[in-house]
Amino acid sequence: MYLKIKHMKLFINKIKCFAYTGMILLLALSSCKKDFLNKEPLISTGPDNLFRTAADLQTYANGFYPKLAPQYTALGNIANTSLDANSDVMINQTTVTAGLNMLTSNSVAPETSTTWNNGYTAIRSDNYFLHYALLNAQKNASTRHYIGEGYFFRAWDYFALLRNFGGVPIVTDILKETDAAELYKPRASRYEVASQIIKDLDSAIAKLNWKGEAEGGIAGRVTKDAALVLKTRVALYEGTWERYHGRKNSPFAVQGKNGAEFLAMVEPAANMLISRYGNKIFTNQGDKSLAYNQLFAQKDAAATDGVILYKVYDASKLTESHNFFWKIIDLGPSITDHLVDMYLKTDGSQQGATGTLSTLSNTLDPRFKQTVWTSDRGPFNKLPGRGGDGTPFRYPIIAPAGSYTEGFTSTGYRNFKGAVLAQEYRKGETDDVLMRYEEPLLALAEAKAILGTLNQADLDKTVNVIRSRVGMIPMTINAGSGFVYREDLGFDLSETPLVNEIRRERSVEFALEGFRLDDLKRWAVFEKVINGYQPKGALLQEFLDYYNRTPAQVALDMGSDASKYSQIRADGYTLSETVLNLTPGSNVDRFPDGRINPLFKIADFRPGGRGFFIEPTRDYLAGVPLQEIRLYQTKGAKLDQNPGWR
Repeated sequence: MYLKIKHMKLFINKIKCFAYTGMILLLALSSCKKDFLNKEPLISTGPDNLFRTAADLQTYANGFYPKLAPQYTALGNIANTSLDANSDVMINQTTVTAGLNMLTSNSVAPETSTTWNNGYTAIRSDNYFLHYALLNAQKNASTRHYIGEGYFFRAWDYFALLRNFGGVPIVTDILKETDAAELYKPRASRYEVASQIIKDLDSAIAKLNWKGEAEGGIAGRVTKDAALVLKTRVALYEGTWERYHGRKNSPFAVQGKNGAEFLAMVEPAANMLISRYGNKIFTNQGDKSLAYNQLFAQKDAAATDGVILYKVYDASKLTESHNFFWKIIDLGPSITDHLVDMYLKTDGSQQGATGTLSTLSNTLDPRFKQTVWTSDRGPFNKLPGRGGDGTPFRYPIIAPAGSYTEGFTSTGYRNFKGAVLAQEYRKGETDDVLMRYEEPLLALAEAKAILGTLNQADLDKTVNVIRSRVGMIPMTINAGSGFVYREDLGFDLSETPLVNEIRRERSVEFALEGFRLDDLKRWAVFEKVINGYQPKGALLQEFLDYYNRTPAQVALDMGSDASKYSQIRADGYTLSETVLNLTPGSNVDRFPDGRINPLFKIADFRPGGRGFFIEPTRDYLAGVPLQEIRLYQTKGAKLDQNPGWR
């Protein structure tokens, strides 16, 4: 652990060993050169000699990159478009998300925390790199770029701690065993931590090259563009956290701060990107019907307009590929009514009563159809291009017997966003989008709307650039006038309609990309959305009409092509007729309004049940690990606990 003196020497030795070993190998590979006798003896290799050239710095910085790849969830094969499974807009079929079901929590903080430990382990590595790179690196544009990467990653790591714990101890240099005072520094305020993150990002922005320039042109590496995106993300996050928690006088408010300082930082950073990219975003060569969907299924993200940071997959060169096509199957994460109900109609008006998938597909914002698999695309159990092998996906609405512990049903809203339709789907090589230009555009719109300075020209260069890609009606400065806003969807009745409409835009545009939970917390609406929530799905009758057809009906519907729509896959996996038939109250159920109840086997999620619950005075932040608090106490120091935890 970061704060234990008895572990510090061991860590220092290990990190030196890691660096020495990597550089010795690098030197060994080049030892066949004629001038190898002029090199310094390997025995003298140390940190003073390891951080000199751009190649030295790049070798060390390569170790930072794995933390940037969120493409896999606990299911092991679900891609980055299911990162919202920890929120209200997507549920896991295999378990009720623990972080949203806190009724039985006793408020005792965890003994230890991998988030805390791993965070400070990463920061140790960041500090080690920056210390020796700043001390010893050659002074040129190439080394400056990699030093910029170091600042970017330290900002990234502190931001992860800020989002989880709020204020934390700040350490920005390597420590020695004798640095006892530094080892037991008290928690800095969240304002101080956020300010340190911004400071590091400003250093990164000043040193990094743009994407496509020099070292910034190396596929998948951090660039000036990425640092600017992260700055808008951090500034918007902390500015809105201060604003909304302060207005509600929550236990997590930052005294004396209203968020304006951080919100004002968004526009300059976003404008630097706008000056460079203008209205250039991915349009799928003008095909509006799949422009949003296929943004996330491109083989080469370096050539994809609007993609700022990405993870490279190349089975031939990097021997690294993926199974991202699994993100569109109905196994595990399922989209809920909270996302679907947020979409506007194509004419910009609000939805009425819930319609069938086919109706929604033809009436809602085109991004709905490009996010959710709808019946007008074809039968529910057939997805075109399953790798080009001619075998259709089998899409039962319910799990095979015994497949899921609790026997959950699906919501019927199946993810289609980013469907990978490559021929060789089991060696997928589509790059994973980690940051994109649309984020700073919407950050700018939100920050200016909150500050009261947003105008139509701002909307036209931000929100409406994004909407035009799919043919959605442009947003006007009077958007939302006369709308009825639901607090359970994350809207704020005390905010202006324009602010709420930009919240809607953000929720729709970044659906399933992992922003939702942080958004609910920074807007201070977490409990308004979660408490009492019972997830709903699509209208059940549409599925009953399809899955309960007789073989004769299937043959009549499909004609000579009926065999392709059987519930039997070519690999021999079958489902019996008794499992295939959907029986309300047995293997599927619905709410009184006709929508699927995906968690009907759990009492809390049936009508009258308690639903999800979080403690509003506690669950916005994680508990500081007790082991760390006790360690401080043994040294006569104090590490404060977060509100609501003991």
